[in-house]
Amino acid sequence: MINLEVQKDVTYVLAANYGPDSMALTHALKKAEANFVMAYVNYKLDPSWDAAEEGLKKYCEQYGIAIEILNAGEGRPENEEEFEKWAHKVRYDFFEEIYKKYDAAALFIPHQQDDVIEAHLVAKETGVKTSKYGLNAVTTARDMIVRRPLINYSREDLVEYCRRHIVPFDENFSNYQQDKSKSKIRREVVSKLDVVERERIIEEMKRRKSDVIDFATRLKKHTEKGESLNVREIIALDAGEFAETLIKFVKAKTGKATKLTPKIIADCRAMCLDPKPNMTLKIRGNVYFTKEYDEISVDTDGLEMPYQYELEKPCKFACENFELDFTMGAEDRNIHMEDYPITVRSILPQDVYLFGGYSVNAKAMLVAAGVSERLLHVWPVFLNKNGKIIYIPRYKKGFFEYHKSRLNIFVKEEEK
Repeated sequence: MINLEVQKDVTYVLAANYGPDSMALTHALKKAEANFVMAYVNYKLDPSWDAAEEGLKKYCEQYGIAIEILNAGEGRPENEEEFEKWAHKVRYDFFEEIYKKYDAAALFIPHQQDDVIEAHLVAKETGVKTSKYGLNAVTTARDMIVRRPLINYSREDLVEYCRRHIVPFDENFSNYQQDKSKSKIRREVVSKLDVVERERIIEEMKRRKSDVIDFATRLKKHTEKGESLNVREIIALDAGEFAETLIKFVKAKTGKATKLTPKIIADCRAMCLDPKPNMTLKIRGNVYFTKEYDEISVDTDGLEMPYQYELEKPCKFACENFELDFTMGAEDRNIHMEDYPITVRSILPQDVYLFGGYSVNAKAMLVAAGVSERLLHVWPVFLNKNGKIIYIPRYKKGFFEYHKSRLNIFVKEEEK
């Protein structure tokens, strides 16, 4: 069985041909009730390409699937290496055009196990080291999210799938690439592997990534639970692994496959690398990535958004979390003129505050006083120009304000 996780309210693009891998993926998308459009590039290399086009059109007409076709028969180079580069550009120019036309959420590529083995052998031959073997299940290309859900299936698996589900296909097609552009390794090695040799290479691939299995397992656990992610861990991932992790993380947190664009993923990576400790990045609607020092989380209701403001001098200031009036001074809160400019920000796990002559963890202190988890995200911390915490408001239910300076913290009705 091929079980796909798809979102019903978005459109996908499938890089299609009439091979068993492509048609198996087409059937799996249809079975998952995904809204998708097929994109077929006809290189007109021989009559079989027109026959494949007719087969795809007939299938799409039968099942009400949209199809876009590019006639790429003219201008192709005869040199094999030049042809491969040209064909790749033509394909992705076309896929990008269709992706934008339908405002797609992802491009599905029917790569399968042969492609994974080839990528591994090429990397091994050229001395390239990767934390993952073969191809990434999710990556980005140009302005597109690219998904490869078949990389754990062999060609024989997909042929059998099509036969079991009575899905038409043409044996002469494999993936969306034509035989003319297959690499030397694909032609002379991968295509001649028997079952035992194939399994040996796959085991070698798994052993090669053994040093990152513990790391990947731990990261997967945090991702699937929707827990916060450690910045240092996720920036160690390559681009594809990073994108895949964010997509799964947002889904786990929001309960649905929220559409992420390559730009949002790139912006999130930039946010991870930015030295600023507190940052937010809008995903869409009321869903945000939030960064608090070494942790990345997802906020869905605006209650856990970190904030940070700088006040150059005593003044009146208001935001959605608090309002203050320090125009007459705030010495009664241990804030003096020489402390300016002061920073007012949300509390962080590592904040330490001098209380009763002892250095205590600020969060632990507030929790012990009865501050709820939600209220902790609103509670302000005041730092002087040197970054030292000089004031944290007391918390006590029914507390009566006695300061001459004014500070009101806004809380939800259920917190009062």
